[in-house]
Amino acid sequence: MKKLLVLFLLISGFGAMAQTTWSGSWIKKSYTVNGRWEIIKKESGHLLRLDEDFSAKKAPDLKIFLSPLSADEINSKNALKGSVPVSELKEYKGKLEFDIPNSISIGTFKTLLIHCEEYGVLWSAARLK
Repeated sequence: MKKLLVLFLLISGFGAMAQTTWSGSWIKKSYTVNGRWEIIKKESGHLLRLDEDFSAKKAPDLKIFLSPLSADEINSKNALKGSVPVSELKEYKGKLEFDIPNSISIGTFKTLLIHCEEYGVLWSAARLK
């Protein structure tokens, strides 16, 4: 019986290092962004995963940021104040993944953003829970 339990735990990933730390959906600011997201803790940092149902309107310079501001107070004018870039958004549909290194202390941030840096437009925000 013990062997079966150990085998089940190994197969199910119970002993794996990766675990979802935050997850949620997007809050419309200037444009609607669809889909769910999650941030998963890994040994080397964190992984931001956008689900298969992710979609956003295309723009020339969309980037993902972590912001210390709350989703309620954030707007296009203050979106980058104290924000840290995670990655450029080169694809606008489907499942995407972005590494967040250990050097970024995610717990100090309140919001995940999609922001068009070139035109200073906040696309969408998400509360880190």
